[in-house]
Amino acid sequence: MSLAERARRIDPSVTLKISARASAMKREGKDIIDLSVGEPDFATPENIKEAGKMAIDTNFTKYTPSSGILELKEAIVEKFRLDHQVRYSPSQILVSAGAKMCLYTLCQALLDEGDEVIIPSPYWVSYPEMTKMAGAEPVYVQTEEENNFLLTPTQFKDHVSTNTKAIFLNNPVNPTGAGYSRHQLMEIAEVALQEDIYVIADEIYEKLIYDDFSFCCFASLGDDVKAKTIVINGVSKAYSMTGWRIGYAAGPEEIISAMSKIQSHSTSNPCSIAQKASVEAILGPQGKISQMRAEFQKRRNYLIQKLGSIPHVSCSEPQGAFYLFPNLSHYYNKVYKGREIRNSHGLAFYLLNQAQVAIVPGAAFGDDRYIRISYATSMDLLEKAMERICGALQLLKTPSKVKKMTLANTNTRSQQQVSLEEISQEMRNALVAEAEAHLHFHNYYEWNANISGVVVQLRTNIAHLYNFWQENWYPAQLETDLEPHAIVYAVGSVTGRQGHAFYNSDTKTAVLFNQDFYQQLRSIALGVVADVVEQLFGVHLVRGMGLEINGRGVLLLAPGGTGKFRLLFDLLKCSDKGRLLSLDALFVRYNRNQVWAENGERKLYLPTRSVESYEKFAPLFDRGKTENVVSLLSECTDLECKQKDICRLDRGSPYCFKASKSSYALLDPYWLGGTEKYCKRSPIDTVLLLKRDQTSPPLVPCREDDAVHILESGGNSGLPIGYGQESETGSGQFFNPHLLVKSSRRLEWQKQAFIQLFQGTKCYQVNTGASREQLLERLKEIL
Repeated sequence: MSLAERARRIDPSVTLKISARASAMKREGKDIIDLSVGEPDFATPENIKEAGKMAIDTNFTKYTPSSGILELKEAIVEKFRLDHQVRYSPSQILVSAGAKMCLYTLCQALLDEGDEVIIPSPYWVSYPEMTKMAGAEPVYVQTEEENNFLLTPTQFKDHVSTNTKAIFLNNPVNPTGAGYSRHQLMEIAEVALQEDIYVIADEIYEKLIYDDFSFCCFASLGDDVKAKTIVINGVSKAYSMTGWRIGYAAGPEEIISAMSKIQSHSTSNPCSIAQKASVEAILGPQGKISQMRAEFQKRRNYLIQKLGSIPHVSCSEPQGAFYLFPNLSHYYNKVYKGREIRNSHGLAFYLLNQAQVAIVPGAAFGDDRYIRISYATSMDLLEKAMERICGALQLLKTPSKVKKMTLANTNTRSQQQVSLEEISQEMRNALVAEAEAHLHFHNYYEWNANISGVVVQLRTNIAHLYNFWQENWYPAQLETDLEPHAIVYAVGSVTGRQGHAFYNSDTKTAVLFNQDFYQQLRSIALGVVADVVEQLFGVHLVRGMGLEINGRGVLLLAPGGTGKFRLLFDLLKCSDKGRLLSLDALFVRYNRNQVWAENGERKLYLPTRSVESYEKFAPLFDRGKTENVVSLLSECTDLECKQKDICRLDRGSPYCFKASKSSYALLDPYWLGGTEKYCKRSPIDTVLLLKRDQTSPPLVPCREDDAVHILESGGNSGLPIGYGQESETGSGQFFNPHLLVKSSRRLEWQKQAFIQLFQGTKCYQVNTGASREQLLERLKEIL
């Protein structure tokens, strides 16, 4: 299945996910206390329910205007006038299926690709995801407990850029319960006006405030502020109407009109029955709010006192909402029955299983030091839950030996390959001049690599690429009066340029702009060397995996999705004298009737998603250099993993090697078992062409012309089932994405080289969709 990129970027709501997990455990008969939910535990007031019933009885059950009925809009207008002395007209009001829908529609109406939105952290989980769905970029501002998790005007101003379009301002705040005073809001408003930034004021908890805190509506700070403010509110929290799904937005007419158009083509109108009930909620008796608020305050006071009695736990006192955000990071790096708690996800998983209490990890809100506890449940359950939490925390002990989980990992700005274009020599000269203009002396790296006898020089201003390049290739010495065979420029921070790659075959020059993903730089290096050695020495770059069994070399040629990593390591395990030759690319030389293959790299560069192909990979990845290994659940792109209730990051693992398709590791091949398990050069005796389907036999001899045809097509005839889990895309003709020059003449050269390869070797077609045991048995017979 090929999903849109926007779907891959979005993480499911952690709060809803944990609540669903707690509900599932309850259905299994476990006594789970759920402190993760964000809804009042009180019943909807009777007068509101009666208004809903009356709407049904009077057949008010048809479509309404998509932006909401006039009666409800007028009630909302009156609420703003009475509560906050702010005047709106009905045309400045939008009613939606919940405040969350208002926020989503607003982001779609207000934000463009490239816009930035400031989000104070900790934040409600959906703010960043809605921002990303609109194509904009979230800019996080870390607030601190010492300042009651409130954004300061200085922090706000320091994070404003020319691309800043808006700021999310939640008051009171979910998850901390912090509230902004009128003076604090005025200071933020001054920055917003100076910088011409819209304020998205999420005020859904305005009625649930405690002690002497006085709530201030952001739009009430003045007409100029109101003109740059969109207020989001609803009936869910104040009237315990979460399931009725009614929220509303108030703001400039132009923005509300745009939101209404988007809503008309998405959800259409909110529920007609719920709208009538909401009119009664807003205009009817308000006494139930005071009763609910008093009960929430009583629960808050109990939890503050109880948390204060737990050693090494701090918690600021909420001024609103119904959440606490205590710091429990003291209990990280402690163990129970051999299991170590490393972060808030790990602590949440531990409390769910050990204490049978569901809470939400603070990492979901942008601060891993904390957890969120909802006190929207009865006092009896809160008392029982706190007893369980205290007991579970007491069981955690400091390990005798603390194992530091560190990883030499780099997160690259770009995590996919950019397009590559063949260019003329005139264009090459212009691009080289542009590249060299950005290679300033204070940030310039150069390294000469010897790749299968070809000297390739890297010139770059990206330290990550230089480090990986230097680690991966053998060094080449150059005399001062000699020139390298090829030069590769990799230049970052070039203003006005999208990531792009260029190559001129005549001068063997490649230029890579604004791309720091080593995968592409390595691929270009291999392609440049292939271009040189094909023309000068008749050496053939083959994209494939190689191993040696009892002194006889074997090549595995495969498209993506055929389980090649698993098969390769299964074959190595089958022989005491098995040795690895390569995991990706080989330079093949033809000497009379003998075919020789060699690996031109010092290191193994492989996707970390192959971690389950070989039991030693995980500890090796821990020791090697990696890029784009995921450490945050919000960055996971593994859709299969996301659909499961609990993944490794949910359980508190510090990182996951399977969570990203752009995660790679650079390993020393001798770590696999020294010189006895690795060779750099070997005579090739057998070629295995991999495919996967449900019906073909596991192994059949393959004729020379059939083998060449399979490679020319570059595809896998079969279904992606069965053997192994790793996959890749974009293999291309001859399964080789490293080929830079794809003219008909060069492709014909590739074809003739493969004919020569098959003439000097035995070739078999292998179906990895067949029984694993049966396939390995047949391969043992021929190898």
